[in-house]
Amino acid sequence: MSKEINTITGDIYIGKGAGKMILDDMMKARRSIRVMSPYLSAGLVDVLLDRFALGVHIELVTSDTIEDHKNEKKNSYRIIRQHKHVDEQLKSRKQFFHWTGIVLMFLFGMIALTNLPDLFAEEVKPSDYIGFAVFAGMAFLGHGIWKYAEKIRFWYFSYHPLFPFKIFYSVYSRKPDRSKAFNLHSKLYIIDDRIAYLGSVNFTRSGCLLNHETRIRITDPEAIRQLKDEFSELLWSEKYNHRSVDEWGRELYEMME
Repeated sequence: MSKEINTITGDIYIGKGAGKMILDDMMKARRSIRVMSPYLSAGLVDVLLDRFALGVHIELVTSDTIEDHKNEKKNSYRIIRQHKHVDEQLKSRKQFFHWTGIVLMFLFGMIALTNLPDLFAEEVKPSDYIGFAVFAGMAFLGHGIWKYAEKIRFWYFSYHPLFPFKIFYSVYSRKPDRSKAFNLHSKLYIIDDRIAYLGSVNFTRSGCLLNHETRIRITDPEAIRQLKDEFSELLWSEKYNHRSVDEWGRELYEMME
């Protein structure tokens, strides 16, 4: 997968704050924003969410590395919807074992306690010990059933993307199949299919605002068309290893707990 696009006129910027114009153009987008960046900032995800809320079509190609997730508000999970599903059969089973355990604990526990003084009487029969042991054992059995019921989880979650995206494994991840590994390193931003940015700028706070970066801005329609085709190829391809929405969604929502 390679592409060469020649004789393109564009504006070049080198220095700090190279991503400021990218963000400004994103905030002016009316139809679509496509972002390809191996790194994300949790804070900059707000830009995509804000435009999406206004009806702008968003597409994202990235890796599973969120640069500043520990330092900023952890809102990256918002690009994935979490849906809770209840298994009614498991729910009924949980309730059955829960109340069965409570009844056994209470009923046989009370009987065992009632018979406890008989063990200290002057005339104690072996059957008294046996009866007490049986009742106490049933109470312990009830406790075990109750504990088992507490562990039954009758719900599960599914995850769905808020907008189309592809999450490749980062270069630091242990990929399940090295022969299909894909180390994303490109930075590409296509806005309203009329402006494209290329260069070294990651979609992170440090990349856009703080680091010394290189940025090229082009408006050539044919070049943008070809860049869009390359973007779509990565977004929809199943050729390379990538993380499922369910897997990444679980991870992001667990980070919120």
